[in-house]
Amino acid sequence: MATKTPLGFVELDSGSMEIFALDDLFLNFTFEKEENWEEFRLMMNILLEEYTKLNPTTVATLIEGAIRIKTQYKFYINAKKKNKTRNQDFESDELETNRLKYVEFQNKATSKPPIPDRAFEYFVLSIGKNPGKAVTQIWLLASDAESVLQEETFMNYILKDEATNKAFPNSSSIMFISLTKLSQQNNLAGELALFLLGKLTAPPSEEIKRIVNTFNTSFEAFKDDKEVKNTMTIAEKWKNEGWVDGKEEGLAEGIGVGAEKGVNAGTSKMLELIKSGLSPDEAFHKVNEERTTLITSLVQSPA
Repeated sequence: MATKTPLGFVELDSGSMEIFALDDLFLNFTFEKEENWEEFRLMMNILLEEYTKLNPTTVATLIEGAIRIKTQYKFYINAKKKNKTRNQDFESDELETNRLKYVEFQNKATSKPPIPDRAFEYFVLSIGKNPGKAVTQIWLLASDAESVLQEETFMNYILKDEATNKAFPNSSSIMFISLTKLSQQNNLAGELALFLLGKLTAPPSEEIKRIVNTFNTSFEAFKDDKEVKNTMTIAEKWKNEGWVDGKEEGLAEGIGVGAEKGVNAGTSKMLELIKSGLSPDEAFHKVNEERTTLITSLVQSPA
């Protein structure tokens, strides 16, 4: 297995931080900019074309015509603004075809709530707020979540009649793509998957070279951006607090005191809180509150 290669490093007060192609903040920073929307289209269409080759009768469609892409970048960097709700990573609105595609990049196979629950919740919400539009959810999985992949490289779920297998008259669907399985294939989609997973830096194909160049150019701006550095500094502070919180939780369990506190420690917990709708700053304060509550329970409980 090839070693993962980062796009580069961001220098923070706490030291150098590796940034990979699938970093949430970096992806949002990159595709917030309209000049990079065509590379987003190219990247997604390479994957959709590969799926269409395997399933020519699919309801899935390419991203076509004029598009408008919405990202979560402002959500990530605006730590002070209250009452901001996180949506999905990317929304691709096809202005001429009346179709919407929501794209989620998922680095880990496990999450809370689990991926099937999150995907279905997003699916229902996206259909509900876009009446009359065909909605496609696309999940790019860097780690295989077998509950939705079921050992396949692509899985595209649509509504069908149970007895006749006839599809409901709406082309909305939820698609899951295994980047790890795809990366083992000798084709354009496999080449793209290798790059996204950090296992290919010099692709042979011109299309993937174009995507790589866009990522590299964007990273040069990303690594020196003040808003980015501020957000990542908050994340690092949270990570340190999460580590302490994890040790205290372990101590509490060791002496038989209290219930389990929190879901995850470190960065994974921070990201989960952010995805639930909290800003980085709010997530940081929430951890401190939980830590204080836990410490109090330890002090007040008999040994």
